[in-house]
Amino acid sequence: MTTNSDICTAALRKIGVVSASQPIQAEDLRDALAALGRMLAAWQNHRYNLWTYAEATIPLTGAASYIMDPAPVEVHDVRFRRNGLDMPMQQITREEYNALPQKASIGIPSSYFVNRQATGTTLTVWPVLASGVGESLEVTYTRAIVTPLAGDAMDFPAQFEDAVVYGLAARLADDYEVAADRIIMRAEAELDLALSFDREGSVYFAGDEYR
Repeated sequence: MTTNSDICTAALRKIGVVSASQPIQAEDLRDALAALGRMLAAWQNHRYNLWTYAEATIPLTGAASYIMDPAPVEVHDVRFRRNGLDMPMQQITREEYNALPQKASIGIPSSYFVNRQATGTTLTVWPVLASGVGESLEVTYTRAIVTPLAGDAMDFPAQFEDAVVYGLAARLADDYEVAADRIIMRAEAELDLALSFDREGSVYFAGDEYR
C-alpha cells in the first residue's frame, strides 16, 4: 500500500531535498502533505478526478431542500426513485428556480437546483413531494479527494502515482528554490500519460455519459 508519506518522500527525493538513505524530516513531510492536498484539489478543478465519482441516496421527507454532507465537488445527475424505478430529473439554474412562481407546488419532483456555498451544498427539488415516504433522490456526484494524511493510503489510482509524485516535486521545487526544468517536463508528460486512462472502456473510469 502506497501512503501519502511515501508520495511526499518520493517527491522530495526527486528534487534532492531528501536522499535515498535519509528519512524525511517532520517539517518537510508536513509542508509536502499540505502541497499535495492543494495540488489534488486544483486537479479537481480541472476534472482530473473521474475515480471520485460516487452515488448517494437521499430519502425524501416532504421537504424542498436537502443538505448534501459531505459536500460534493459537483453534482452530475439526479433521479427520483419510487418503487425501485428511477425517473430522470432536469437540472435548473438559480435564475430558473427563482423564476418559479410557486416554489412550494406539490407533485412528483422533476427538476432540481444545486446551491453550492462555501459552507455546504443544498439540493432543492421542484415540485415538492407531499410526503416522501419510501421515495428517494439518487444522486451521481464527484466527491472531494480525501485530505492527505501521512499514514493513509493515497486517494488516487495507481496509474496516477508517477504523475502525482512528479507534479508534487515540481510544486515543491519552488518552495525549496530548486531548479527543476527536467522535473517540470517529466511532470507534464506523466500527467498526460495518466489522463490517457480517462476514456470510455477503461478499467475504473466513467464513460462519456459522465463527462
